[in-house]
Amino acid sequence: MQLKKFVAKDMRSALTQVRDALGEDAAILSTRSVTGGVEVVATQSPPAPDKAAAQAAVDDSVSKAEFGAMRSELNSIRSLLQQRLNGLAWDQFARQTPAQAAIWERLSTMGLPGSVNRRLLDQAGQARTLEQLWRQVLATLSKIIPVAGEDLVEQGGIFALLGPTGAGKTTTIAKLATRYVLRHGAEEVALVTTDSFRLAAHEQLRTLGRILGVSVRIVDNQHSLAETLESLSHKKLVLIDTAGLPSRHPEQMRQLTELQAQPQVHKWLVLPSTTQAQVLNAAWKSCSTAAISGCILTHLDEACVMGEALGLCIERQLPVVYETFGQSIPDDLSLATGQALVKRAVALGRAQAAIPVDRNRVVNEYGSQAAGNTALANRALM
Repeated sequence: MQLKKFVAKDMRSALTQVRDALGEDAAILSTRSVTGGVEVVATQSPPAPDKAAAQAAVDDSVSKAEFGAMRSELNSIRSLLQQRLNGLAWDQFARQTPAQAAIWERLSTMGLPGSVNRRLLDQAGQARTLEQLWRQVLATLSKIIPVAGEDLVEQGGIFALLGPTGAGKTTTIAKLATRYVLRHGAEEVALVTTDSFRLAAHEQLRTLGRILGVSVRIVDNQHSLAETLESLSHKKLVLIDTAGLPSRHPEQMRQLTELQAQPQVHKWLVLPSTTQAQVLNAAWKSCSTAAISGCILTHLDEACVMGEALGLCIERQLPVVYETFGQSIPDDLSLATGQALVKRAVALGRAQAAIPVDRNRVVNEYGSQAAGNTALANRALM
């Protein structure tokens, strides 16, 4: 864009100069008073856009808007059709096998996902009564929940706890460390934090270290995880606390990269039972790159249901190592067993039984597992 400056004794004369030099369509950019008159800065206006091109752009925008509206309408129709098919499938299921439908509702009340419900009912044998079938399903559930089955921390090693903020990582480390110190003394224990993002995290671990009389190390820009673990190679038990950060946070990526490079470290995901399934799955997806080998279920004393956390463990074949159920250190921690987890899940489910069953959720979960429903909905719109 070419700028031109015009100086005249008054504005009328200046505008005349602009018109003569740049034409009637000149654009005035600025004006100001100067000694002896006024100064005007102007330029030629850009050429008008090609009308045909402009119209084509408008037409293209309208076609895209219409296509988007059509796609949204088709998705709405597909969703309504899917719900209808789910309802028909559930009604048929409930009529043909009322006992299994009742069991499905109980399992949904416990928070278990439809895929696990389907698996449990498929593996159930013949039963004369509803309660017989229920006991068979619970026995199967206790078998398919993966558990470590041994007190791994008691055997020593290096263990890193990962998970979302508030999952209970630091409290769980305090329980594990305290229990080990009470049994074997403080000399063989060390605590490490990779959370250089929050100062409070350092202080929590330092305070715990002073109380227990154990070594505490901080991984930061000056001290890598590899160097820190090398300096603690003489310790029998090393517990690593990590920061709970979003999956794409640079600090989280640094933590996972460092942990992934240490195959001797057992990486455990801390799953709060008070958290929704979507959040639990997001935590798994975020941390799975570090080769998670087990998990710890926390906040069981505050949970309304356990099925969402158990469902993740079953579907991902993620062994449960410990469960925690309170703030008392070190007492509120125990080795996980399938029977104990099921017993607790059933008790929570019974407490939820007073709340009316969300039929839409039950129907949609069953429908998502019923063969052919989605394919029928898609074919109906072709």
